[in-house]
Amino acid sequence: MDPTFYRIDFEMLFEVLITLVVFSAFIERALALVFESRWFIAAYEANPKRKGIKELVAVVVSIAVCIFWKFDAFSVIILAHDKMTVPGFILTGMVVAGGAKASIKLFKDVMGFMSSAEKERLQSKNKTGKKK
Repeated sequence: MDPTFYRIDFEMLFEVLITLVVFSAFIERALALVFESRWFIAAYEANPKRKGIKELVAVVVSIAVCIFWKFDAFSVIILAHDKMTVPGFILTGMVVAGGAKASIKLFKDVMGFMSSAEKERLQSKNKTGKKK
């Protein structure tokens, strides 16, 4: 096997990582409009069976964004493929969704950026003694 088959271009790797972070932040902020709205919080809190819906929506949206903008991080980083692939779009979308979850933590817990409805929800949880 050719040893350069899986060669990594580190300049390209840096660009891909920055793109992943930017996609994650954009998707997180876009989904925050829905997930932090009063009607979604009320519906989400009222039905415990809906737990996990946010993650599913984030994954689906992230995969759709990667397909729409033809962003397959794996094919770009590993220069073994000269074309984008559906599995690459799916895996990249999942990475973006995971990054969106991390950026939620950054925006909410570290920077304190959240909607007033989300602040009210957290305050009411803290008053009732429930965990965040």
